Amino acid sequence: MRLSETPFPALVCGLGGTIPFVFLSIGVYVFPYEWKLIALYNLLNYSVIVLSFLGAVHWGVAIYGKNKNSKVYVWSVIPALASWFILMGFTTNYIIIILFLILCFAVTYYVDLLSTRKSIFPAWYLRLRKLFTIVVFICLGFVAIAINNQYV
Repeated sequence: MRLSETPFPALVCGLGGTIPFVFLSIGVYVFPYEWKLIALYNLLNYSVIVLSFLGAVHWGVAIYGKNKNSKVYVWSVIPALASWFILMGFTTNYIIIILFLILCFAVTYYVDLLSTRKSIFPAWYLRLRKLFTIVVFICLGFVAIAINNQYV
């Protein structure tokens, strides 16, 4: 994974976006009980925010390129709507919620992979997304384990 070709501001901001994932997932293990719940809720909400951003990247590229393909615009709101839907209270099983969010991150990465192959995104974007997605998978996975082991 060569991140050296990534523009420095994008690298700093992209990796900076992983800080809440790392901090909050560690917090689920080490904070006092009441704070663990706050960390969990914030992690879930932050996941929705990030998924919304990842979809919005496609909207921005479509607008910039004056794309008239409705599929791009429809896709650009799906990560936000799907992740918001799971938090609406249709399930209170946090492991299911986390697994669904992991699935959302995987699907958005796959769509970004396809977009990069079509030269819609620069190659450095996919490398940054790959690293970001790995960090998110690890963090959400550890939180799912914490919930399963009743740390939360």
